[in-house]
Amino acid sequence: MNIRILRLGHSARHHEAAAGATVQEVLDAVELNAQGHAVSVNGLGASTTTALSEGDVVTLVPKVEGGSK
Repeated sequence: MNIRILRLGHSARHHEAAAGATVQEVLDAVELNAQGHAVSVNGLGASTTTALSEGDVVTLVPKVEGGSK
């Protein structure tokens, strides 16, 4: 199945994964680390254990912390 991976500030990647692969398995295959990033699949919050389907889009967005005092 074809999975698209988006990471803020980087080019989109496409990966051919086995049916039922998880977000973590796909990220490992393309050598990306989700640590420090919010993960979504098709625009909805997800975890690295989320199973993927054909055509899914995995998005990694750096977590932002802090604020004014």
